[in-house]
Amino acid sequence: MTKTAFVNCNLFVGNEDNLVDNAWFVVDDETGKLTDQGKGKCTADFDKQVDLKGKYVMSGLLNSHTHMGLDSDLKKRFPTTYAALRDLREALQTGVTYVRSCGTSFDVDCKLVQMRKQYPFEGPQVMPTGMTMSIVGGHGDFKVGLNGEQNASHLVNGPEDMRRAVREQFAKGAKNVKLMATGGIMSLGDQVDDTELSLEEMKMAVEEAHSKHMTVCAHAEGRLGIHYAVVAGVDSVEHGFYLDDNDLALMKKQGTFLSPTLTAGRTIVVHGKDVVPEFSYRKMCAVVDDFYNHVGHAIKEGVRLAMGTDAGTYFNRFSDTPNELVELVRAGATNYQALRAGGLGSAELLKVDQEYGSLEVGKYADFLVLRDNPLENVAAVGQKDKQVYQHGLRKF
Repeated sequence: MTKTAFVNCNLFVGNEDNLVDNAWFVVDDETGKLTDQGKGKCTADFDKQVDLKGKYVMSGLLNSHTHMGLDSDLKKRFPTTYAALRDLREALQTGVTYVRSCGTSFDVDCKLVQMRKQYPFEGPQVMPTGMTMSIVGGHGDFKVGLNGEQNASHLVNGPEDMRRAVREQFAKGAKNVKLMATGGIMSLGDQVDDTELSLEEMKMAVEEAHSKHMTVCAHAEGRLGIHYAVVAGVDSVEHGFYLDDNDLALMKKQGTFLSPTLTAGRTIVVHGKDVVPEFSYRKMCAVVDDFYNHVGHAIKEGVRLAMGTDAGTYFNRFSDTPNELVELVRAGATNYQALRAGGLGSAELLKVDQEYGSLEVGKYADFLVLRDNPLENVAAVGQKDKQVYQHGLRKF
């Protein structure tokens, strides 16, 4: 068993709002986990040493809302394994070491996770979801495939339909269930405040998923749909355009996370005119200010915060993930709150915080090496030529 000591760095461990200067840490080369850390001269045993030359080190990012392999051309909606592998490599290159897939047609994410056991590929760790849960005519009801041979989502009609759909996804290897609680920006036939899945259907999804140690997230933008999702007991509200104080209080009581995906909204407003469908552009422009205001209020109220980007949607590549840190700060988060959302917060949501999300002894050595201090300016994480390590091995 060999060990590598990484020395001479400014270390942002990720669990507190501070840096450890002149820090060092040691990684077991076999397990890829941290075995020791400190500051000053390294006092632990090691076989190899890497001098980080006074640079800033932080944990790899966790993106809690992604869509790998998604073709953003609404006429096709045909994700491929090749495109998903491209997205995952791109994510790792930009510093993302763990992703939660929040809906992938043909269960591409579930298949890749199974395939990886025998045929390793380069990219972040993946929590798969596969097909999402929607209603006929709702957000998520569209055809995929070259000939439109399959629906992108399970179209459920009642609690028993939902129970069956969750069990089907469990059998495919899904670790998360995605619920379409409301209408959305990209769907033609609805508005963001349309309430789609019923409270009873979402309660069934949560009951069935939690009994199998799966998490549940809800695409929820309108007020009543958000309320149903929170009351049903989902693990995270995605987007959360119109969160109100009563639901924020219940989220805090239950420990429900908010994963805002601000990047997805902002990029449509900035770049979407005459590019995305006109109905989508109009819908996003109409709600974007409310979106930021409500997310900012949620952050101020102390709701648990995760970081997701909706990567795979329009103008929103996996390589853009660090931009979400900047948008969270724009909405009102401190630099530390944003960084924690992209680290421990997302790890706690995904229930992998015992091994990921911060650079503590016993966790995987997934880390980034930066020129500038991310606690002073989160934009530092977007450095194009940063060093990216996964399980103690340099990948980029």
